[in-house]
Amino acid sequence: MFANCQLGGLNLGFPDVCLTPILVPVPIPYPNISMGPMAIPTAPNILMSCAPGHNLMTITPMSMGDTPGVNMGVASGMVMGPTRHLLGSFGIFLNGPPAAKMLGLTGQNGLSPNAPGLSLVPAQVSVLLMI
Repeated sequence: MFANCQLGGLNLGFPDVCLTPILVPVPIPYPNISMGPMAIPTAPNILMSCAPGHNLMTITPMSMGDTPGVNMGVASGMVMGPTRHLLGSFGIFLNGPPAAKMLGLTGQNGLSPNAPGLSLVPAQVSVLLMI
C-alpha cells in the first residue's frame, strides 16, 4: 500500500453517530472525513514526494462531516474531533512509530474514537510499504 504523507490523502469513517437536535436530541449517523494535509506530522525529516511522512503518532486535529450533530458524538463526546491512525506498517518505522499507510485503520472524531475509518485516498503514489 502507499505510504501516507502530508501531500494529500483522505480518511473516511462511518458511522459517526452524533446527537442532532430535531425537537429532542436524536442519534443520527454521519460520514466523518479528515484530510491528510491538515495533519500534524511527527516525522518532518522523512520526506515522501517532498512532503513529511506520517506515522502512528500523527494526529489530524479536525475532522468534518458531522457538523449537524451539535449535541456531540455518542461515544467520544466531540464534534469535528481529531483523527489518528490505529494500524500501520509492520516493518517500516518513521522516527520510531510504525509508518501510516493507505487502507490503514483510523479512529475518527476523538482520541477515544466515535467512528472507525480507513485511509481511502493515497497521499502520494511513489512510496510503497509492502509490509
